[in-house]
Amino acid sequence: MRTPPRARTALTALFAAAALAVTAVGCGSAAEEAGGGSPSKEGNNGAGQKGGVTVSHLKGSTTLKAPAEKVVALEWTYAEDLLALGVSPAGVADVKGYGQWVTGGPRFGADVKDVGTRQAPSLETIKALKPDLIITSKVRSEANYEQLNKIAPTLMFDPYSTDSEYEEMRATLKKIGTAVGKPEAADTALKDLDAKIAAAKQKLDAAGKSGSEVTVARGYTTDGAAVVEILTDSTIPGGLLPQLGLKNAWKGKADAYGMSKVDIESLKPVEKSSLAYVAAKDDDVFATSLPKNALWQNLDFAKNKRVHALDPGTWFFGGPFSTAQVADEIASALTP
Repeated sequence: MRTPPRARTALTALFAAAALAVTAVGCGSAAEEAGGGSPSKEGNNGAGQKGGVTVSHLKGSTTLKAPAEKVVALEWTYAEDLLALGVSPAGVADVKGYGQWVTGGPRFGADVKDVGTRQAPSLETIKALKPDLIITSKVRSEANYEQLNKIAPTLMFDPYSTDSEYEEMRATLKKIGTAVGKPEAADTALKDLDAKIAAAKQKLDAAGKSGSEVTVARGYTTDGAAVVEILTDSTIPGGLLPQLGLKNAWKGKADAYGMSKVDIESLKPVEKSSLAYVAAKDDDVFATSLPKNALWQNLDFAKNKRVHALDPGTWFFGGPFSTAQVADEIASALTP
């Protein structure tokens, strides 16, 4: 997974209906196999039903005797997916970090157990929870998958495996919906997401921004130097821009996670676009160190005030709540 951003509070009106459904460093290029799994021969997979379910994932397929009720999520994306399905996870890796960086959607209840870091979760803590299901990502758990699978059936996904992290997010949400016996909830969450994207597009259209070019970035400081990463078409923001009636100005080569790490000079080809970025409040290189650079000062978007800070808690690599927040934040930034 991509390193987390050194990143506006959750959009209350935007997510109020979703919040009622539950009691809630980063990521890259994406789309795993589409589809939400299927009922096994043992029974049905409808919400509230007790039949077995089979879910396909990176390690093949996993059959559960009944939809999982006690789930541990070792990746923030999948913890968010559970919340979107109305399921409170039993355990989540780095609960505090989630609260800081992933501000779209509802919050975890006090009973959700922190099972350690995403990079090195505590197997003992996970085992003590006696989960029915563990959900993780390849980049985090390739090495200890078998250990996790001995604790409980484990689904592993890879959000960076193909060309569209946006489509992978949708497909994986449906699979998790099947695993927890809530396929209808997954469909509803995606319909809600589509409605929010449509509302953001309408806002942009009404402001005459349709067809505008946008560059989406994140930035942070490493070893005293500013680091800028541009989100390519394969990322969730890249997948959202066309749906918002916008164009991704950046055509650079993506790394394994769907981003391009650039220097200031490399931004010259996209200087006529609007730059929308995420950075932490205490490490906003776009507002501090970069403006001191003469090359930055001469970029058209800097000179003409088209550099827009998104809420630091806008998570580019999450589930339906985060994706809706990305759409809303970009629309709001371009329509002040």
